[in-house]
Amino acid sequence: MLLNEKLKTLRKEKNLTQEELAEKLNVSRQAITKWENGIGMPDIENLRAVSNFFEISLDELLKDELVLKNEENSDFMIRKEIEIEHAKKFDIKITKNNIEELTILKNNEEKVKIEVLSQENIKELMKIKIDDIYNKMDININLKDCNHVKILIYLPEKYIDDIEVKAKSKVMNIENIDIKKLEYDGVLKYLHVRKSKGRIILNTTCCDIEAEYDGFNGGLEVNIINSTARVKLPENAEYMTILKGKNNSFINHHDTMDATNFVELNGINSKLIFE
Repeated sequence: MLLNEKLKTLRKEKNLTQEELAEKLNVSRQAITKWENGIGMPDIENLRAVSNFFEISLDELLKDELVLKNEENSDFMIRKEIEIEHAKKFDIKITKNNIEELTILKNNEEKVKIEVLSQENIKELMKIKIDDIYNKMDININLKDCNHVKILIYLPEKYIDDIEVKAKSKVMNIENIDIKKLEYDGVLKYLHVRKSKGRIILNTTCCDIEAEYDGFNGGLEVNIINSTARVKLPENAEYMTILKGKNNSFINHHDTMDATNFVELNGINSKLIFE
């Protein structure tokens, strides 16, 4: 269990309000709120006070990341969460490693939840850092020599402004979420969009990419150089095409007049094939 979750659980087990616990620990109620929301962390003196008050060791208290073993598929999982209260722009960076799969999906709770799965225990090989500024949240996931890594990021739909992602991933899934704009920079081979709508921008430069939608509502912008993009839309999808850049072309496209959805190709010496 995460540190902020432990604090909240321990407080509720003693039937204390945040104000009452703050009085017991000789801190402000605002400090308790920050600790429980994962925005701030108690200093060592306050950690000792929490440890003594709840009669729990510091070692147990400071296990702030949960590592689970899934017996069915032998995956290890690390989870991190933080509550938010208003709309934000999300800047997601995944560094140091190519990952197998990245999934961004809706969270029905008012919190951001990150789950990292691997076939090996990656607790010592990775670090998740979240910087929560008023109208922006930076999520940095640093991986070292990890194999077969899958990352799931749950975002509260009503609090999403824009999403920017920088990563090297084989697959990205966008599932059951409505977004204004998601911009991806880096390496990507396959994009799957399911039960979602919004504008997606793919800046994958010199690599081929395939994108598949189960329903097309919004826009897709592909920026590539000397590469091929393949896009599979539902048979009844209505869209218009926009061609930019130099020496680019569409193949097998069927534009619908006055359509609000669009597919745009930009870059150099590239083609986009509708399948």
